[in-house]
Amino acid sequence: MAQADMPVEQLREYRSSVTPATDLKEFWGALLTSAAELAAPTTTRELETTLTRIRVYDLEFSGALGHRVKGWLLLPRDAEAPLPCVVKFIGYGGGRSLPHEFTLWPSAGVAVAVMDTRSQGWSDSVDPGVDLAPQVPGFVTQGITAAANHYYSRVFVDAARLVTCVQQLPQIDSSRVAIAGGSQGGGIAIAAAALSAGLAPVALRPEPLVGALVDVPFWCDVYRASTMVDTAPYVELSNYLRARPHDIDAVRTTLSYIDGSVLAAYAECSSLFGVALMDDVCPPSTVYSAYNAWSGPKQIEVYPFGDHNGGDSWHELAELEWLHPRFRG
Repeated sequence: MAQADMPVEQLREYRSSVTPATDLKEFWGALLTSAAELAAPTTTRELETTLTRIRVYDLEFSGALGHRVKGWLLLPRDAEAPLPCVVKFIGYGGGRSLPHEFTLWPSAGVAVAVMDTRSQGWSDSVDPGVDLAPQVPGFVTQGITAAANHYYSRVFVDAARLVTCVQQLPQIDSSRVAIAGGSQGGGIAIAAAALSAGLAPVALRPEPLVGALVDVPFWCDVYRASTMVDTAPYVELSNYLRARPHDIDAVRTTLSYIDGSVLAAYAECSSLFGVALMDDVCPPSTVYSAYNAWSGPKQIEVYPFGDHNGGDSWHELAELEWLHPRFRG
């Protein structure tokens, strides 16, 4: 895809037209409070693997509505606890997959906790909210006409709950926790940052995050994105509204609660974003809609010829170099 969005000069100034819901804080506060009240203890179970330099734990915690959500916890085997930790959220359509896919951060001496995205692909976390087994994509419009029913309302609460639960683990230094994700994972990271800070009731806020790594994030300026690209996942929304045009107003109301360009304004930690100017999945302007709204300190790496893979390994290196001194304090 050629660079078909705005010039960079305009991207730097772009703001989404999505107007936040008037009761945004009350909405998320109620969901977070309910999840905390229904939570059961977090569990970790060490597994035998061939990763001889890394300890692997099966992680389970309570997310939205008290639903149990799975994850991985990987620790460098010889490091001394408590450790800094990256809480990682993953891309669209996949579950937590297999532990060996997440060895980068433990190789750098840092723990990583990986959240299973409920009901996606090969997920181990079934979504009781809809009583469905894991499935391949089709989540964008699930409950789209009411924010409280929407799939991502549950996923975003899961993410915020995982931050809290990870900070309570004895292996983890609660003052050195960061969040990370690309594409869908980037959108979830935006929500986790907001729901761990400005949108969380004060009594439920975890310790401040060290930082957020947000790469080519999905779920930002969603309605506009669905008018710009015909690629998955946004095409799910345009297909839905083609069949149900009478739902447009309800959809836009839902997005006023859960769109990343709205939530980013309540994120307070430092952030490193990645954006690719030839991205035909998450258009650059939608990424900038969240970046420009982000209320905390921020930095963005721009890849003029990058597609939805962003900066690939170069951006992973940028993330390592950006987060390393912050973990060292």
